[in-house]
Amino acid sequence: MLTWLACLVAPKLQDLTEAPAVDLPEPSPHAELLERARQAWTELAAIPWQPRAGLDAYDIMLGVACRDIVTREADQHPDTAGRTPNYARFPAFQEVSVPGADGVTLTGRRSTGAPGAPVVIVVHGLYDSHTSLYIVELAEVLRRWGFHVLALDLRDHGRLRGRPPPSALGVHEGRDLFVAATALSEAEGVSVGILGVSFGGQCAVRAAYEASLAGRPEVLRGGVLALSAPLDAQAGVVAIDDPSRLPRPPGLKQRLILRNFLKTLHRHLLLHIREHGPFGHPVEDFETYIRDVVLPAYPKDPALVGAYLGAARSAQPEVISRLAVPVAVIHAADDPIVSIQHLRLTAALGKDNPFVFTRELPSGGHMGFAELDPRALLLMLATFFGRLRDG
Repeated sequence: MLTWLACLVAPKLQDLTEAPAVDLPEPSPHAELLERARQAWTELAAIPWQPRAGLDAYDIMLGVACRDIVTREADQHPDTAGRTPNYARFPAFQEVSVPGADGVTLTGRRSTGAPGAPVVIVVHGLYDSHTSLYIVELAEVLRRWGFHVLALDLRDHGRLRGRPPPSALGVHEGRDLFVAATALSEAEGVSVGILGVSFGGQCAVRAAYEASLAGRPEVLRGGVLALSAPLDAQAGVVAIDDPSRLPRPPGLKQRLILRNFLKTLHRHLLLHIREHGPFGHPVEDFETYIRDVVLPAYPKDPALVGAYLGAARSAQPEVISRLAVPVAVIHAADDPIVSIQHLRLTAALGKDNPFVFTRELPSGGHMGFAELDPRALLLMLATFFGRLRDG
């Protein structure tokens, strides 16, 4: 009842597919990947940010949650996850499976673009799926520009919900995305890019790291764009378990919205935990879930929670300094869930790596760029994937 009442007063948000169209720019004329990236960085930095008035980060959080409440609830249960009919109005997308790492098969939907067009993989946030509305809309926008678009479910999300292995904080999901991108690049002979949102952004950056580590940055020469990404996985997990580490909401309404969001997140976590129980001791927080559920599923990884969380961080010198794939990270200063410190740490670590671009926006909340300034978001997507695509 309270959720229903809250959604009655929630702001009505922008459908990105109904926003005024933005033209895709010509591919960069530069042959060298680094020069193409530099051109994209210059243009990304110049895109004006003109948010609509009257919405704060918490209004956006409530509006997004209410707009997609059916899918968000369905995505927690293996028999309904990744199955809501949000693609019904976009029949160009068909169900597909692609290989991941370690024998994992990823599921999702794909559209077929123009001959010779690049592929863009679109990746969802924590506890969401390829059928989440924001993913569907991003995928459709990219499709209209002529890209081949592949919206994928991550481990234990969507059609993979309830199947082993569990989510691995992006470490193995990054490997999955790199393997999938390699298969697509080899099959199609075109560039591949990744658009990752929130947790999907962390996984996308990990994929760029895997490509760089393997000496195959050309696989992801289409670039990696991460929006609102928790690149310091350790800080992200700690903040979920201890909300006092999150920015303090300014008023009662904002405190209620944040509290309800965190309660929902905790309920989703408990569903995942119960699937692996019973345990001989309480398992009720994210850090214990990692220790008692995630680590036993990945015995080759470090056996200590702290060590694993540290290894999962994208915002560390070992990862950021080695990126040889164009990686752009965009984050809002008022993000109430993933602190802007994730971006600032990444920016500091990447200041000497010309393949890394960061942009801090003054507003946008968590994943709320489309709601505040859809034109700016579309220009960022068009500039990034348009300039980096093959000529």
